[in-house]
Amino acid sequence: MRKLIATICLVLLCSGSAFSSGFSIYEASVRANGVLGAFSAYADDASSIFYNPAGLGGLEGINITGGATIIAPRSSFRNLSPLAPIGQETKMEKEEFLVPNFYGSYQITDNLTAGIGVYAPFGLGTKWPEDWVGRGSSIETSIETIFVTPSVGYEFSDTGIGDIRVGAGLRIAAHGKVKLSRAVTSFSPEGTFALDGDLKEPAFGFNAGVQYEPTDKVTFGFTYRSEVTTEFEGDATFDNLSVGFPSSAQGGAKITLPASYVVAVNVEPIEGLRTELDYVWWGWSSYDELAIEFGQPVPALGGSTIVNERNYKDSWQLRFGAEYTQLPVEGLTVRGGITYDENPIRDRYVDPTLPDSDRWLFSGGLSYQVTDYLAVDASYIFIRAKQRKVTDTHEGGIDGVYTTYANLPGLGFTLNL
Repeated sequence: MRKLIATICLVLLCSGSAFSSGFSIYEASVRANGVLGAFSAYADDASSIFYNPAGLGGLEGINITGGATIIAPRSSFRNLSPLAPIGQETKMEKEEFLVPNFYGSYQITDNLTAGIGVYAPFGLGTKWPEDWVGRGSSIETSIETIFVTPSVGYEFSDTGIGDIRVGAGLRIAAHGKVKLSRAVTSFSPEGTFALDGDLKEPAFGFNAGVQYEPTDKVTFGFTYRSEVTTEFEGDATFDNLSVGFPSSAQGGAKITLPASYVVAVNVEPIEGLRTELDYVWWGWSSYDELAIEFGQPVPALGGSTIVNERNYKDSWQLRFGAEYTQLPVEGLTVRGGITYDENPIRDRYVDPTLPDSDRWLFSGGLSYQVTDYLAVDASYIFIRAKQRKVTDTHEGGIDGVYTTYANLPGLGFTLNL
C-alpha cells in the first residue's frame, strides 16, 4: 500500500524535478538550441528573457522570436526484479511532445528595453504498455507547464571599462498539469489508480542577470533563477479497490522548484566565430522529502498525510556552443554544441515515471537571413543518456536497467524591426 502512495508522491515530484536532468526543458529557443543553450553570456535576442535578462539591455527597436521544438524520447527497460524473467525487455511507447516558445521585446530608451516571454520550462511524459512488468510502478505519466516572464534590461555603455548590462524578470508559473495512471498489483484481481492534478494558483519567482563586455571579443555572463514554490491539487480515483479506499479523493502538495545559476564566458577567437562555455548549477539538495495532504482520511493509508523520502542531490551541466557567420552563402549562420548533464536522482529513487541518468547532448543548427528583418532558425539535438542499472529501489521503483535517448528537431524565426 505504501507503494501506491509513493507513486502519488512521485508524480507530483516529477512536476518539480523537470527543471533538472530527465524531464528538463532547457530548449527554450530554437536559435539557442543550436548551441545547446550556451547562451547566457552572448544572449542577443529576445530569448535572453529566459537565458539572461541582461541581454535585453543590448537590443534595439522591436525584437520578436518564436518557434517550437519536438521532443521525441525513447526508453527501454531490462528487468532485474523477481516480478518477471530476468532480462525481459520492455520498450516505452513512442510519443512526441511539441514545446513552443515566444518572446518579444521593445526598446523604451537608448539603454532600456522591456520584454515578455512565454515558454515551457519543464514537462514531457512517459507511457509504458498496460501489461508490462512495471505496471505497478507506472503506466502513463504526463506533465505540462507554461511560464510567463515579463522582464527588463538596462545597458551602461561608455563606462571606461567596457559595456555592462543588467536585467531582471518576474517568473510566473501560469499553468501546470499532471496526469498519472498505474495498476495496483497488490490486490487480486488487480485494481487501477489514476490521478489528474492542476496548478492551484499562479506561483512566482524571479531571475536576474548581468553581462560584462570588456572588449567586443569577450563577454562574461551570470544568471540567477530563484526558487518557485508551486501548489498542485487534483483528484485521485481508485477502481476495483473497495477495501479501505474511497472511489475518489482530493489531494495536494507544495513543491518548491530549486534555485539555479549560470556562469558563462563568450569569446570570438577569430572573425565570425563565437564560442561560449556555460556552467549551470541546480540546487536539488533542498528536495529531501515530499508531503502529500489528502482532503479526507483514507483508511487504507492510516491517515490523510503521507511523507515520501526523496534525498535528491545538487546537479550541474557543462554546456559548450559555437556559432560561425563567415560563410560563402550570404546571410547563413551555422551552430554546434556539446553538453554534459548530471542528473540529481540517486539510484535508489529511480523509477519508470522518471527513468533518468547522466547524459551527453550534441547539437547542430543554422539561421538564414531571409530579409533585412526576418531570419529563419532551425536546430537539431541528440541526447544519449548513460545506461543506468538500479537495484534495491525504494517503494514505487523496480530493479532493472534503463536505456534512454531522444531526438529534438526545432524550427523558429527571429524578427528585428
